[in-house]
Amino acid sequence: MENILTYQQILELIREQSITFHNSLVESSKKFNESLEKSRLDFDKKLGEVTGTWGKFVAEMVKPKIVELFKEKGIQIRTSLQNVEGFIEDQRHYEIDLLLINSNVAVVVEIKSTLTRQDVDDHLKRLDKIKSVPPERVNLSGVTIFGAVAGMIVENNADRHAYKNGLFVLRQKGNIVEIVNDSKFQPKEWKVEY
Repeated sequence: MENILTYQQILELIREQSITFHNSLVESSKKFNESLEKSRLDFDKKLGEVTGTWGKFVAEMVKPKIVELFKEKGIQIRTSLQNVEGFIEDQRHYEIDLLLINSNVAVVVEIKSTLTRQDVDDHLKRLDKIKSVPPERVNLSGVTIFGAVAGMIVENNADRHAYKNGLFVLRQKGNIVEIVNDSKFQPKEWKVEY
């Protein structure tokens, strides 16, 4: 005897197959999204390692000559510190790539592999923060602060923008780093408020 399906039975089979297909599709999509997120996190981690290493490389290129460069500009440096932070209520308020200090002057240097106008603007904001919030374990009371930016590559006239805003500009020329500000340059001073 032949099995003949009713219209209702056919609809029920289609519904069951549709549910099974939908559940399978949802599960596959979930696994794909989890795999994609894991890949993104792995990529972000690797990119962070590369940029962190590159940033350290750039800082190490700038650091050896920087004390001599500022001495030539009439600023004697006694101490240089890397990665100095300032906190407000246990929250990091800013980070300084390189802090150069003596008893009455500090130079706050932002070091970038590629220096942009936004980096300059961010550094100007950082300098305003530093003058009112002391860095961790460094006493800048009574010290005049100058700002500086360093970049191996400079985009969109970021160096001119920095110069116009009173920042020293350090650039790579061949195998050396130099301060490119001319003799007309007048550095902006940030007076410490604490």
